[in-house]
Amino acid sequence: MTSTTNSTASSSGGGSESSNENIPMDSSTSSSSSSSSSSAPNNIEMEYNKISDDRNGWQHVYQEIREKCEREANEKHFCTSESEKAQNRCLNRYRDVNPYDHSRIVLHRGSVDYINANLVKMGRAERKYILTQGPLVDTIGHFWLMVWEQKTRAILMLNKLMEKKQPKCHLYWPERKGPENALKLNEVKLTVEFLHWTEYKNFCVRWFKLTDLQSNQNRNIIQFHYTTWPDFGVPSSPVAFLYFLKEVRSSGALDPNEGPAVVHCSAGIGRSGTFCLVDCCLVLVDKEGVNNVSVQEVLYELRRYRMGLIQTADQLYFSYQAIIEGIKLLKDQKFMNYNEVVYNSVEDHCQQNDECSLDETPPPLPPRTHSLLPMAGSGADGSLRLNLAGNNSQGKPLPKIPASVSFNELYAPDNDKNNKDALNNFINKERNPDTNITHRPLPPLPTQNSLDRVHESDSDENNDSDEDSDDINDDEDDDEDAGNELNENAAESTAKHKQQHNSIATSESADQGSMKLNGIEAGSSEPTSPDNELRRRKRAERQANIEKKVNDIKRKQRESEENKQTAKKRRSLITYITAGVVVGVICVYVYSKWT
Repeated sequence: MTSTTNSTASSSGGGSESSNENIPMDSSTSSSSSSSSSSAPNNIEMEYNKISDDRNGWQHVYQEIREKCEREANEKHFCTSESEKAQNRCLNRYRDVNPYDHSRIVLHRGSVDYINANLVKMGRAERKYILTQGPLVDTIGHFWLMVWEQKTRAILMLNKLMEKKQPKCHLYWPERKGPENALKLNEVKLTVEFLHWTEYKNFCVRWFKLTDLQSNQNRNIIQFHYTTWPDFGVPSSPVAFLYFLKEVRSSGALDPNEGPAVVHCSAGIGRSGTFCLVDCCLVLVDKEGVNNVSVQEVLYELRRYRMGLIQTADQLYFSYQAIIEGIKLLKDQKFMNYNEVVYNSVEDHCQQNDECSLDETPPPLPPRTHSLLPMAGSGADGSLRLNLAGNNSQGKPLPKIPASVSFNELYAPDNDKNNKDALNNFINKERNPDTNITHRPLPPLPTQNSLDRVHESDSDENNDSDEDSDDINDDEDDDEDAGNELNENAAESTAKHKQQHNSIATSESADQGSMKLNGIEAGSSEPTSPDNELRRRKRAERQANIEKKVNDIKRKQRESEENKQTAKKRRSLITYITAGVVVGVICVYVYSKWT
C-alpha cells in the first residue's frame, strides 16, 4: 500500500504543477504563496504531514475510520431493511452498498417508493446533498422523480457510463436536442429535454428541461459531469478538481436555499464521498477557521447518513491534498477569475455523440488539389522550375527543387520518364558540374516499401501463402492438406521467380541495345546505366526475399510433419490405453460373474 500511496502522491503533485501552469499568476500571487508556505502549517497540514511520515499511515488511518464507523453503526442500529426487501433488491446496483433507513430518500409518486439514495447533511456547513448510485435501466424514472420532488437544481456525475469495459451507469438523459427527442418517463409522468452542453478539459456541463406532465410545470436542471475521475482512484490533480468545484459553486446549486444537489458516481460512496468531504471542509474552514476543522470528524459526520463514504486510502489522501490546496486557491482572485477554455459546445459544433445535427449545414469540402506531376521548365537563372498542370496561365513557379529530392519518383509510370530524367540531370549537375553525366552517383537502394509498391500483386500473394501456412497447426486432421498447400505455394513462388527473371533479362537485353542516356551518348566501355543498375539491385532484392520466403515455407512444412508424427504417436498411445482399460473392465466383469 505504501507504493500505491507514494505513486498517487507523485502523480497528484505532478498534475498539480501542470495545472497551475495554465492559471495566470502574477508576482504578488507567487510571493503570497511563498510566504504562506514558509509560515507555520495549520492543523490540517500538520495532520497531513504526520500521516504521510508514517510508512503505512494513510492505510492505517483509513482502516481506523472504517472500523470506528462500523462500530457506531452497530451501536446506533443503523439498519438497511428497506433495501433488503425482495422487491427492492433488483433496484440496487451493488448488493453491499445499501442506504440507511433513517436517511433514505422516499419517493411519493408511482408504485415504488424506494431508491438507493440518502440525504447527507452537514449542519455546521449548511450543506445538504443527495448521494445515490448510478441509475440502472429500471431506475431512470425513479432518479428523475427524486430530482423533481426534492427540488434539485444540479446533478453532479463523477463517473463515466463505461469504465474498464464495465457498465457503471445507464444513460439517463436524451442524447439529442429538441422536444421531439425528449426522454419520456410515463411511469412517473415526467419528460426530460436536452437543451445544450459545454465541454471543458476535465468535465462538461449539460442543461436539461425537466417537465412534470401532471402540473405542466418545468424546471431547468444543470448536470456537471466530471469525465476524468477513475473508479477507485483520484482526479488528475487537486487544481483540476478545485476548478470543477468552483464551477459547481458558481452555479448556485449548493446554496442553502436550493434543493439538495444530487451527487452520484457508480456506487455513490467513493468519488461522491470525496467531493462532499472536500466541499464541506472548505466551507467550514471559511466559516470557522482552518485550525477549528478536523477532516476526520467531518468524514465521521457524513458517514452517519450513508455508509462507506471514501472507499480507498488514496481517496482520503487526495481529500487532504485538495483541502490544503483549496484553502489557498479559493482565496486567490486569479484562480477565482480564471475561466478554462471551452473545448466544445453543441451550439457551435456537433451533437454530443459526434453526429452533426440534421438542421445544420455541413462544412464545405476542402479544395481539390491539382496533380503535382512535374512539367520540366527552366527559369531565367537556369534553375529547374515545376509548374502546376492546371495553373500554366498564371506562370507561378514552385520553389526550387532541393538537392535531397526523393528518388521514389523512379517508380512512377513510364510516361513521366522524360520529366524525371530532366530532374535527375539537374540534380547531378548541381552537385558535380564538372563530372560527366555517366559518372553521376547512383541512387540509394530502394526501401522495402518501394518494392512493395512496385510488386504489389506479388507481395499480396506471398502474404496470402504466409497466412495460410500460419494456420497449419490449427487442426491435426488438416495437416496433410496444409502440407500440400505449402508445396503448391512453394512451386508457384519458384515459377513466378523464374518468370520475373526472364522478363528482367529480356528488358536488360533491350536496354543494352540503346547507347544513349538522357540524350548523351555513352561508349561501350562506360559502366552500365543507372536504370540497369537499379533493376539489377531490385532483382537481387526480390530474389533474396523469395528465397527467404521459400525457406520459411519449407521450415513450416517440416514443423507440420513433426507435429503430425507427434499427433499420431499420441493417438496411438491413447488407443492402447483405452483398449487396456476396456479389456480390464471386461475381465473384472467376467470374473465377478463367475465368482
